[in-house]
Amino acid sequence: MKGKKGRILNTILIVGTLAVVLIIGISDNSLEDAVGYVRAMNGIWVVLAVAAYLGYLMMDAVAIHFFLKRQGYKVSFLRMMFISISGQYYSNITPGAYGGQPMQIYYLHQNDVPTAIATSAISMRFFSFQVMLSVFATVFWILFGSYINDHVGGEKWILIIGYCYNAVMVTSLTILALQSSLIKKLIAFGIRFGAKHRWIKKPEETSERLNRSVDVFHDSLTSYSQRPWDMMVQLFIGALQLLSLMSVIYCVYRGLGLAGEKYWHLISLNVMEFISAAYAPMPGASGAQEGVFSIYFDQLFPDGMLFAALLLWRFFTYYISLIIGAITVTIHGVRSGKTLKEVAKQTESVMEGDTPAETNE
Repeated sequence: MKGKKGRILNTILIVGTLAVVLIIGISDNSLEDAVGYVRAMNGIWVVLAVAAYLGYLMMDAVAIHFFLKRQGYKVSFLRMMFISISGQYYSNITPGAYGGQPMQIYYLHQNDVPTAIATSAISMRFFSFQVMLSVFATVFWILFGSYINDHVGGEKWILIIGYCYNAVMVTSLTILALQSSLIKKLIAFGIRFGAKHRWIKKPEETSERLNRSVDVFHDSLTSYSQRPWDMMVQLFIGALQLLSLMSVIYCVYRGLGLAGEKYWHLISLNVMEFISAAYAPMPGASGAQEGVFSIYFDQLFPDGMLFAALLLWRFFTYYISLIIGAITVTIHGVRSGKTLKEVAKQTESVMEGDTPAETNE
């Protein structure tokens, strides 16, 4: 029952956000205009938008594949694409994206990759992406500060919070790589505090699981620090992955028949949008992504076109992953001998926060 409630709640959050967006569009008579713009969108740019998002998924697979290959584990690239698609799907249906990484580790475990190695591979990919997100945000803010400020306007505080949040995350991960003992002390303090207020029901198990994760992440980053070339490759892949995702907005902009803005200006603004909304604890940062997009890109799309741009951009960067992911996970589950009910139960467990047993071995 608990898992069912979690699934229902997350589904309501996802569908409800889309419904609110559509209702807003109807209330200000933007929906009809948006439909017209969407139907008239240049087909070439639609293909390029899809290709940009697929490039984002491909770079995710490349990063993990490269790590495993350097560790001596062979997983086919086609299988890695499935793992990346599945990871994005589970991330996008769970608040805070907590479901994606455990499922990727689970699927790697099914391909005879030890849990510790799988966790290190996923952790390194995540670390590289977050580092490059901070780097890009900083560089763009320096290069295009006036442009960004003009479009962010009075809502700059949203960007500052997002930027600081990501900076703290990257700094914490770096400290974790250098001083794992300090992180363990903070974890112990947090668990004692949570147990005292009855927020954490099994403090010993939670402490053991988190400390094990800290050790794995620390060991993986320490190992990579001794191989700077491998680290540089991971960061380069992370940069390509980020650029692929950010390029979707340029495809939408050009597909709607606009051509006045430079590629790097749009990319820089989209990076700021992403970093401003990504910390929202909702499935796919729903609500926050739409709201921040409407603020930051309001001046770039003529009246009536902003709503169309929002729908297209959100489809190519979020809803398409739900569609592709749901189909992929279902087909894989059925081919693995599971019934549709069992596949749905697995998804329900992930949405509730439970991880497959294999990841704990």
